[in-house]
Amino acid sequence: MSADQGAPSVAEVFDMLADVYDQTGVEFFQPVGAGLVAELDPRPGERCLDIGCGRGAATLPLARAVAPGGSVDAVDVAPAMVAATRSLVEQAGLAGVRVEVADAADLAGYDGGYDVVASSLVLFFLSGPGDVLRRWAGKLRPGGRIGLTTFGELDEATQAIDDLFVPWQPQAMLDARTSGTTGPFGSDAGMEELFAAAGIADVRTVVRPTTLEFADVAAWQRFMMSTGQRAMWRNVPEEERPGFLERAAAILEGTRVDGGPGRLVWQMRYTLGARPS
Repeated sequence: MSADQGAPSVAEVFDMLADVYDQTGVEFFQPVGAGLVAELDPRPGERCLDIGCGRGAATLPLARAVAPGGSVDAVDVAPAMVAATRSLVEQAGLAGVRVEVADAADLAGYDGGYDVVASSLVLFFLSGPGDVLRRWAGKLRPGGRIGLTTFGELDEATQAIDDLFVPWQPQAMLDARTSGTTGPFGSDAGMEELFAAAGIADVRTVVRPTTLEFADVAAWQRFMMSTGQRAMWRNVPEEERPGFLERAAAILEGTRVDGGPGRLVWQMRYTLGARPS
């Protein structure tokens, strides 16, 4: 995300987003995180690692599931996200949760032996995702479970809006790792192959639709600006933005049914597996 000179790093982008991330009234990150936790089926007393925790969408349900006696280590590269998650954990009165700043690609300070490793919407931000995934799997005890979420098929309206961004984005944002159809994140099979190459066994995929609702294009823009897509908006020239929003509004209007809100439907991919026993 920092291919252009002067562009913010991933850590900087998400540090800027922390106050508004998952705070716009659009249900997305929390149901996706909760869905990942449900698929991983954590149990009381287990040890969990949440990589790229954001504002705790998976951290909090993990902590509730492993109580009593379990623990959760949650890490994020953005200090403001870590501070927000710590506050939410404290407000919820959850015990056994440690939230720290750490680089998802490294995690050298975490010795392993985890029963569960979870990471929601993170791996595609990292270079060398196969090597990173192998290191993550190495944090599991034998038989421990790992699960990731990534984006599956997007509906026609979402794809049309995404296409509006393309003319102004650097190649680093358009390569096969992140938005292409030939990289590992472009298909269920690609993710399953990535897991297998990382030494993960019993690999399976679950796909769940998630519907995002927007009253108007302003609501869509608030949501977009609260996510990593903010970095893409930054690349759209000021003079092009009014026309961009007009085109996005027209696309959203086409998704309304009987006067209801605009709706975008995203197929969220849950890729799951286990470290061989």
